[in-house]
Amino acid sequence: MPSAWAGVLADLKKQGTTPKYICTTATIQNPTGSIMPLDRRHQLLGLARDYGVPIFEDECYSDLTWGGMQAPPALYSLDPQRVIHIGSFSKTLSPALRLGYVLCDWEFMSRMIAIKTERFSHTGALEQMVVAEYFSKHFQPHVDKLAGTLKEKLDTMVEAVEREFGTAVEPWLPKGGIYLWMKLPDQVDVRKLVQPALKAGIAFNPGPEWAVDGNAAKSRLRLCFALTTKEEIRDGVAAFAKVCYEEFGIPEQSGNVRHTASRASS
Repeated sequence: MPSAWAGVLADLKKQGTTPKYICTTATIQNPTGSIMPLDRRHQLLGLARDYGVPIFEDECYSDLTWGGMQAPPALYSLDPQRVIHIGSFSKTLSPALRLGYVLCDWEFMSRMIAIKTERFSHTGALEQMVVAEYFSKHFQPHVDKLAGTLKEKLDTMVEAVEREFGTAVEPWLPKGGIYLWMKLPDQVDVRKLVQPALKAGIAFNPGPEWAVDGNAAKSRLRLCFALTTKEEIRDGVAAFAKVCYEEFGIPEQSGNVRHTASRASS
């Protein structure tokens, strides 16, 4: 929230501290999949100018949107002097392709290149040539197809979550990306589900890992639907619901099976 950002920056200024940078994912935020509205982007840029703080704009998911959704202009396009725009081909072409790109003012770029050359040598030429050759001809068709596939997987996951958890879950439907952010009832502490879920072959990201106040996010979690098949998604959500019930008694009904009844008869 702009008011929260302003408060943090004002408090730091009183302490004589100027942050090195602000980092944000304005389009398809991780983990919620939300998109920062245009007015809030302008407010953030205004605060950055007022306090003399550059912005790192991480946009690795911004190409993976669906439903004809048009996101607001990137922060970099609104203020190229103050914003360092970071993108990635790992999400749009191949996870094993650890290749990204940066758009920013040359004064900053020249310093970044010097540091990168000193510490990490050079980026592999072959990977860059592969991306340049393929995406110069196939970028939009490839991304459109990938986004469509991801949307189908998201729909499968949401259907499975609603079937297994019913009204006990509140999913935050993303507008793109590869994650589903969801909330379970307050009595569920997802941190206590991590190990039991792993034993059942399920991995998820607990909400506290993504929050400043971990306890405030103890009932939230992130699920990924990128790599798994639709069948694996259905089976995984059902297995996760079983783990959650065994640990917290939620959900009482999963996949049309009333757990309370089976518990009473056992």
